[in-house]
Amino acid sequence: MSQQEISCGLEYSLTPDIQESVSEAIQANYSFIVTPIVHPRFRRPLLPHRTAVGGFTRSDMILSPQDWTNRIVARISPYLTVDAKSPVVQQRHEYCLTEELLYSRGLGVPAIMISLTSLTNTNLARILQTYQETSHHSVLIWTCVPMFCKRTLRNSEELQDNDVDFAYNEPWHWWSKFHENMNWDKRVGVVLEVSADLPSAEIIKRWLGEPVKAIILPTHIFHNNKNGYPILSKAHSHFVISMVERDAQVIIGGARRSNIEYYVKYLLRLWQRRPNASDPMLSYARGWEDYLQTPLQPLADNLDTHTYNVFEKDPIKYNQYQNAIVQALTDLQTKDKCEKSNIADTTKAEGTDENAKGDQEDKKENKPPYTVMVLGAGRGPLVRATLNAADITNTNVRVIAVEKNPCAVVVLAAQVREIWSERDVTVIPGDMRYMNLSPKADIIVSELLGSWADNELSPECLDGAVNLLKPNGISIPSEYTSYVTPICSPRLWAAAKIACPGDPSKMDKNLETLWVVYMQNKHDIAECKEVFKFTHPAEGIQDNEGETIVDYRGLPLTDNRRKKSLTWQASQDNVIHGFGGYFDCLLYGNEMISIVPSTHSPGMISWFPVFIPIKTPIRVKKGETINATFWRCVDSRRVWYEWIVDVNGNTTPLHNPNGRSSEMLL
Repeated sequence: MSQQEISCGLEYSLTPDIQESVSEAIQANYSFIVTPIVHPRFRRPLLPHRTAVGGFTRSDMILSPQDWTNRIVARISPYLTVDAKSPVVQQRHEYCLTEELLYSRGLGVPAIMISLTSLTNTNLARILQTYQETSHHSVLIWTCVPMFCKRTLRNSEELQDNDVDFAYNEPWHWWSKFHENMNWDKRVGVVLEVSADLPSAEIIKRWLGEPVKAIILPTHIFHNNKNGYPILSKAHSHFVISMVERDAQVIIGGARRSNIEYYVKYLLRLWQRRPNASDPMLSYARGWEDYLQTPLQPLADNLDTHTYNVFEKDPIKYNQYQNAIVQALTDLQTKDKCEKSNIADTTKAEGTDENAKGDQEDKKENKPPYTVMVLGAGRGPLVRATLNAADITNTNVRVIAVEKNPCAVVVLAAQVREIWSERDVTVIPGDMRYMNLSPKADIIVSELLGSWADNELSPECLDGAVNLLKPNGISIPSEYTSYVTPICSPRLWAAAKIACPGDPSKMDKNLETLWVVYMQNKHDIAECKEVFKFTHPAEGIQDNEGETIVDYRGLPLTDNRRKKSLTWQASQDNVIHGFGGYFDCLLYGNEMISIVPSTHSPGMISWFPVFIPIKTPIRVKKGETINATFWRCVDSRRVWYEWIVDVNGNTTPLHNPNGRSSEMLL
């Protein structure tokens, strides 16, 4: 996560002396306080034209401007119901809410906290959108909802097993509908009041996909350990850690049952002892959580030194490649031994002693080296993996490194002179698709995969280079598959929408583009399913008579267009904002690499997943079917994806038709 330590706030229901409250919180290591902007008992005259003279709350000069802008979260009076059924109450409360919002703006507080108590919040969303549009500086809106709605449970007449879940579901519906009314604005987040009893794992996972800015931990959910210090249950501890990992802050609220400093110390210790604190992927991705990046196009563009440097630090990927090359070389040796054994058996059966003497002389001669071509060699990590594999298997190899990037060719040539001078390594500059080298390769090795497997045009590159491989030669990788899962993530969707702010046409383009992102603040609505699969060497297209069609070079003509229709069933009410995209890859034999969450290669950091947005988020109810179709389209100069989604007749437009918003150049 981006933050190094847990950030804690202290909630005050009243602050008679706000200076003293801020000082108390700071001394106890809290970062901020949450306080009502107006005294709860001070209900102003609910008339637009008041006759009384004087302010409705304290002066802003009580605190320094730095304290107001860094230490205070202003809580709006919770009794204000601007969506009340009574037009009179609605108008009067709207006036008071606007007054408090304007005063908060004048104070310069970084966030204001409002409370939701029902599903009807249209007028509230309208007022807050107006407030945001007219503000000169960005103000966060923290929307406070309870995790558990007591009123819903109390109003349930006949309690059944699912009624309790309904009471936990209801606040999510309040928040989700309000956030939709706010057009999924990234400046609007949710604050969860944690209940003494936690809901089911499915409901908690759904909250993990929402932009939770903070969680409120009432002191009554803590219990004292044998030394008298407040601690949380194991379930609550796991919940807190999972929320803080997604950038949520923690607010301590309720009655003072212990020294307020003890709560902070406990939470800091809990965070430092979290189970996955040493996960290499989390360390590598720190600061990149939910940050959208444009996918690389290494075929159209040359990678820079920084990008090579990042990829080469992966502690797992090249080790897996090395293991795959070891297995491939071992299989080649075994195959050669079998062939020689068959020849020897034939010779023995014929009874020719002369040939037997010849075999003994052949054994004395050095075996011809196996040719390994590294296609897209970069700065040489796969060359090193190949040489290491040759040493491990005691195999004689000739390595040919093919690379089109002039800068990387310089580095490769330097390593041939300085490091590999005693090894048989040759550097060939150029595009692998248009080469005709001899001798042909026993093994070709490449790392052309993107975050969604084929999105960096590995199929087109390897199909074009198939003439470099001997018949029945080995391709590493030999197979790769892309996957998708529907996800709920208002944060990612909002970030994609405003990646190019200001121009509406660019906003549409952003929502028709694949984004590489380390997705953290998201919820998987259903399981991952396969989309497109590619194998190498690829089989050619066959004509009506079953004959393989060849191109002008006599190579099998392949078709890398794909279409895949998928269905999922929603296990609970949710909102689809797009899809998470992943891949796995069979390098050779049983050596795999994967970024699919269920099979992720431990410690591998080379690839973040992709986020595939949809233009308009779609609500899905429990039990409804989600239908999605993906196309991989190809023409003479580019490749692009198209996709469409349907839920219960609610269908999105076709995304990225004819590659109008995003494409990969050949």
